[in-house]
Amino acid sequence: MPSQNSDVRALLIVLILLWIFFSPDGSDPASLTPPKIAHAREARFQGALDVLNTTRWGDFAPDAPSSTSPRPPTETDGPAGEIGKGNGDNHEQGPRFLNITGFSQLDGKGYAWEDLGRFRNRCREWSRNAFPSAATVGPLDDDSWEPSMVGGTWKNATGTLHGTWVRRPGTVVRQAAEYNLSAIAPGATWPSSLGEWGRNITGDHGKIELRIDEDERDGVYEEKVEGKISKGASLAREIQAVATIQDDASEASSWSLLLHGVHWPRQGAILLTTSSEKFDGIFGLPHLAPGPSFFHTGQHLLNETLGKIIQARKKSKYGFPGNPWGSRMEDDDSFPAQCEYVMYLQLQPLELSRRYDSPQLLEAYIEELERELRHPTGAPIGKIPDLRASMVAWSPDCSFFLESKGPPEFPSVDGEHLVGMKEAMFTYTAKEWLIAFAAVMLGQIWLFKEQMKQSNTPSTTGRVSFWTIGTMLFADGMIFVTACAWSLNATITLLPCLLVTFAAFISMFIEGAFLSEVWKIQEPERRIREREREQAAAAAASANRNASSSSSSTASTAPPPTTQSQPPTTQPGPPPPPSQPRQPIIVPSDGDIDEAEQLNNLLSGASALPLPATARQPGQPAPTNEPRPPTPFSTITGRFVLAGLFLLFLSAVATSWPSHIRSLYVNTLSFLYLSLWTPQIIRNAQRNSRQAFSWRFMIGQSFLRLLPFAYFFLREDNVLLADPDLFAFLVLVAWVWIQLWVICAQSILGPRFGVPKGWVREAWDYHPVLRDDDLEGVSLPIGLARTGTGLSSPSSASSPTEERRRERAWSVVSLGGPAATAETGESSAAAAAAAAAATGSAAGGTRNREREKEKEREKQKGVTMQSVDCAICRELLEVPVFNNNNKGSGGSSDLAAASGITGVFARKAYMVTPCRHIFHTNCLEGWMKYRLQCPICREELPPL
Repeated sequence: MPSQNSDVRALLIVLILLWIFFSPDGSDPASLTPPKIAHAREARFQGALDVLNTTRWGDFAPDAPSSTSPRPPTETDGPAGEIGKGNGDNHEQGPRFLNITGFSQLDGKGYAWEDLGRFRNRCREWSRNAFPSAATVGPLDDDSWEPSMVGGTWKNATGTLHGTWVRRPGTVVRQAAEYNLSAIAPGATWPSSLGEWGRNITGDHGKIELRIDEDERDGVYEEKVEGKISKGASLAREIQAVATIQDDASEASSWSLLLHGVHWPRQGAILLTTSSEKFDGIFGLPHLAPGPSFFHTGQHLLNETLGKIIQARKKSKYGFPGNPWGSRMEDDDSFPAQCEYVMYLQLQPLELSRRYDSPQLLEAYIEELERELRHPTGAPIGKIPDLRASMVAWSPDCSFFLESKGPPEFPSVDGEHLVGMKEAMFTYTAKEWLIAFAAVMLGQIWLFKEQMKQSNTPSTTGRVSFWTIGTMLFADGMIFVTACAWSLNATITLLPCLLVTFAAFISMFIEGAFLSEVWKIQEPERRIREREREQAAAAAASANRNASSSSSSTASTAPPPTTQSQPPTTQPGPPPPPSQPRQPIIVPSDGDIDEAEQLNNLLSGASALPLPATARQPGQPAPTNEPRPPTPFSTITGRFVLAGLFLLFLSAVATSWPSHIRSLYVNTLSFLYLSLWTPQIIRNAQRNSRQAFSWRFMIGQSFLRLLPFAYFFLREDNVLLADPDLFAFLVLVAWVWIQLWVICAQSILGPRFGVPKGWVREAWDYHPVLRDDDLEGVSLPIGLARTGTGLSSPSSASSPTEERRRERAWSVVSLGGPAATAETGESSAAAAAAAAAATGSAAGGTRNREREKEKEREKQKGVTMQSVDCAICRELLEVPVFNNNNKGSGGSSDLAAASGITGVFARKAYMVTPCRHIFHTNCLEGWMKYRLQCPICREELPPL
């Protein structure tokens, strides 16, 4: 018997794992950073901010040729739209750099800034493609296209975007080994051999997901010229985004990076960049903008927002333990150096069904739309347009471009750039689907409750497969744990998430209670199987010992022959052990003989049982092992919990796997989960039971458990942004459909139809083919045994059932009821004629003669319809009996037909017990739901 300490140890391990998994990181960030490094980082940030505050547009021109060129425009040249109208003097200008980490020229060769002009041109092209009216205004490198882009886009870009990208190589090739990071970032500590950099995209195509967060209250700058709002990029707001880039050709799963930047709402333009120890991108961001107006507003905005953060960190006791604008995610520390990114997003105009005559009305409508999304009042706003944007990303150190796929360079079927929805719509959609999922869980609970009403007896519960219910319990338990973890961090979706948690808990509780009953009722079956395995092992060991002893005796030297025979000596054997009387067995109400006998043997010391092959013989030492006690259900529960924790940790690790391996992992888990009816099919064949669940339960559970898969495998805008996979979903649906059809075939054709006999043990067939193949009728049920002449045999003549049948036929005839005589179906042709003559009813006689003719035709075919009383409902039961001795046109072909589809349906009307009693199928099945005993002789019946 397992000790209680084992359960305590298992519980302790589970608690430790949960504490490790859910415990927050309580380390002090200041204690992990030496003060010297923190002060050096503070001085670097303050110096970069001073450079940003004092520079002008054109001070950073790393791709400028070393020749005479016009002076770059500055702030003193006039407002936006008039830049370049200053004194216009020419002077010798060459490549110009900034004293900012990553923007300076070191050893004559820095990052791949030769592609800066190409990046700016691609930004202008994406903006002009979004606003065709801006394409006719000015040349490509001019800034006059900005005012024509005003209007028609979302003013707040907070939301989620996803799409596909293509990679384009840079003008120059840069390798990680070409950089001297100790010279670029002397304040950081770099390993001697860096190898390849992280976030390096080498594939030609892939996917990207962007989660944009923009708070209008954090940082906003609006430029005014002479008291009026400028027509250019006069409004700028601070913004940040988390990008997850998936490279389809790489073995890595995906790269996640955090970007900070500026959003110009009136133009719908967003410029983002990463920052690290080797690249202070946020301080040089305005110099990467596509035009001077963007530079001017972005510079003022960042001077204000970055200065506040630096001043707040100086006053804090922690100082600068890390980079406030760092691009590394919390779990991304696999590479000491990673590629940097500069990303430009152009929001697309809204696709509205209603057209507005003036830009002012359009702007007012968009503002009202966004206000309703942030603070819902129930106003009729109609369909919410999607959030769309085009993207171009550039890595200045790894030298490559990533561009979103969409028009005009790609057809619409290949991609629509980046498509998503606003955060308010995403949250609203998530709430709706969480409530719908909770409704699905409640539907599963209702179906399970109705099924428990039908499986409320030991006989019906014994048919149920433990692993089918265990699969449902395990899946609902995983949903409960996931919903609990989500509820800890949920804010807006807290109430729907709590509803899912409650529904999953109720479902898990009900399924666990039913599973414990299944485990308890099926305990005798497990003991029998365990006993058979032990006996088989003991027999195999005994056979091996006998074989080894016989081989050793044969190999030994035989003794020399003797000339004088000696009488054989016999040794007196030990006296046989005294026999003990067998204790009576009390049959319980559910008819479980094995369990009652096992309990009686345990109480009486198992003295009445015969000694097995491995029993102790007299003179042998007593065995030390004792019968193994039954395994408690608490142990099974602990195994389920440990398996669930293992699956949670494996799924957490799977998020870092490549996309194709991760997809294979998810599809494999889905296939195993939706194989929940396969254990029931196996149990039906092993136990020879036709159906354990109602069709409403099986079809309903299959449909409800497929609905979440339909959502994630078919919808592109699902809450997890998972890639749709129609083929995988069709495979899962087909697999569930096949399992249901197999159960249907088992219910109609038999649970062992098509299963080889050697695969399962012999079992009693309750629907046999009845054959009158001998004179004694020992193969027929009691009451149906007949001789070859059709008369009752002596054994059956005294049958109470037969006597009641004859008495009923005689009484009907004497009363002159021809219709009643026809109902009995057993009167002869003479009796039918007498009844017709007595009553004078020609119609009744005609019906009797037709009935007798039909019976004669059946006899000629080798089939005789015979009747018997059902002892349960006391009604007549007509069954077909085949005659093998018939010499007519029937014969073996009729017996073969009895085993076909038609014969199977005909045999389903009756059931024959091993004690040769026959009943209606519905009557005996209803009886066996409560007792596994024959209603007549009380013999034990095999389970259905």
